[in-house]
Amino acid sequence: MKYLFIIDEPETLTLYKDTTIALIKECLSQGIEAHYTNINSLSIDKKQNVMIDSCHISSIDSLLVNKPKVKNKIQCFSKVFIRKDPPFDNNYLNLTFILEHAQNFNVEVINNPTSIRNHNEKLSILNFKDLIPSTIVSSKAEDIIKFINKEKKVILKPLDGMAGNGIFMVTPKDKNINVILETATNNGTKTIMAQKYISEIRKGDKRIILIKGEAIPYSLARIPPKNDIRANLAKGGKGKAQKLTAGDKKIVKGVKEFLIKNQLNFVGLDVIGNYLTEINITSPTGIVEIEEQTNFKTAEYIINAFK
Repeated sequence: MKYLFIIDEPETLTLYKDTTIALIKECLSQGIEAHYTNINSLSIDKKQNVMIDSCHISSIDSLLVNKPKVKNKIQCFSKVFIRKDPPFDNNYLNLTFILEHAQNFNVEVINNPTSIRNHNEKLSILNFKDLIPSTIVSSKAEDIIKFINKEKKVILKPLDGMAGNGIFMVTPKDKNINVILETATNNGTKTIMAQKYISEIRKGDKRIILIKGEAIPYSLARIPPKNDIRANLAKGGKGKAQKLTAGDKKIVKGVKEFLIKNQLNFVGLDVIGNYLTEINITSPTGIVEIEEQTNFKTAEYIINAFK
């Protein structure tokens, strides 16, 4: 078996806790040949073949060694894992088109590139109105202010962000609310999501990993610092592994059919309290912390599921 991982540049990854690195390590331990490439190293030749410039991974340390890439047809890989972080920009969009074409050669791409393109990680929760907090999507200040006045405390988030970037908490009493909305919506030219603030965030923003619709039995509750409402680990949040609650399992059950239907087979749900807030499908993380704290073999479980 030969697996390809489409990743950000290796030197930008935190090797000791990166989910993709953990998956690559597991491949190597199982004797699976692993290669990596980046988003700009895919092409389509005049014969319509999808070509990949990739590097063989002999060890994790070899990721940081500058070595020449080898060109191969994509069908030489039995699995292709998309592990490129957002933002979902034009380069990412074009990647999904190229990998969609690659499926003509019976290449399994995880996740399905068409579904990655069609399902925004923030907006896709709107398919589950009974599982989400009160939510609107708009670029109009008057719509958002009306929503804030009704819900009293609201989280504003960009539709294309990650790692807690561009997040605001607002209330009707905020004197600078107009400035915040101008910034968040780029003066009304950028559509954002507004969600009712969920007080359970102080207990953690839970990341639940689903593989082929089945949840790993532990979530990673990312607990925000005392002086911040953002629980993202990149913003200083602390990760605490915990068993899935009844509410978590209800959400998993509610989204399972949708994920399987759309071949979204490697997914990270974000759950606060008993509410679904995001469906991460580009490059879900958190498995290293879960494994360290519970001894549940997350990377082994995931790689075995895709064999």
